[in-house]
Amino acid sequence: MKCIAYVSRTTANERGINLPAGLSNIVQISRKRNPAAQISGVLSYRRGQYVQVLEGPAIEIDNLMKKVLADPRHNDIWVFVDEKVIERSFDNWRVSIFDFIDQGPIFKTFIEDHQQTLDAFTFEQKARLQDFINLGNNNAVATHYYDGKYLKLLAWPDLNRTSQPQLIMNLCVKLTKNPYPFDSLVASDEFGTYDQVTDIIKDFESLGILTVTEPAPSAVSEPAKPQDIPAKKPSRFYGAIKRFLGMG
Repeated sequence: MKCIAYVSRTTANERGINLPAGLSNIVQISRKRNPAAQISGVLSYRRGQYVQVLEGPAIEIDNLMKKVLADPRHNDIWVFVDEKVIERSFDNWRVSIFDFIDQGPIFKTFIEDHQQTLDAFTFEQKARLQDFINLGNNNAVATHYYDGKYLKLLAWPDLNRTSQPQLIMNLCVKLTKNPYPFDSLVASDEFGTYDQVTDIIKDFESLGILTVTEPAPSAVSEPAKPQDIPAKKPSRFYGAIKRFLGMG
């Protein structure tokens, strides 16, 4: 028997907003087909991302994952658990739906069963799952995740749903054309404090409309090297003046 758990981002609509398009259809089809395939699991949607856990016969799980990978409703898929298991964490053929995926003792058992795998994740990986699973990620580290990185918007958020539309629009302009350094956003003081800017950027990323990249090697500033200043040739005019004044 096999267990696969993955997280994916939903596809943004024409306004750049990530909505759980087809969620009800996914649930209906899963509840219809899973009993025959002996597949159990759990599904959650939050802030532009799905998390789903599937368990059952290996061939059935692999076939289902092929369909998920080809489904246009899923983007940026990361399979964070892919392991053989002896026992099921979920014995109900129906796909259970949770708001917070770590609700209930059944899912806590799943986390305990795969704790070694989850503990090995990087801070960035834990941050992506933080909306669903509390992995004990250090908030201070997660907060400073954007330091030194470059940001670029793939689409704009819905400005009608924000309390500061003008500020958000100005920020979107900065991040639209080319990757823009996070540190410069903070240094400008134009968009609030460090924590306020970080919260806005986190919201952009949770909507699936932001890319975060490391700076290119050429963009990393290096200490200025001392330059040899060529010695100036003595001026003939000043030489003549010095001689006239008896200084030369």
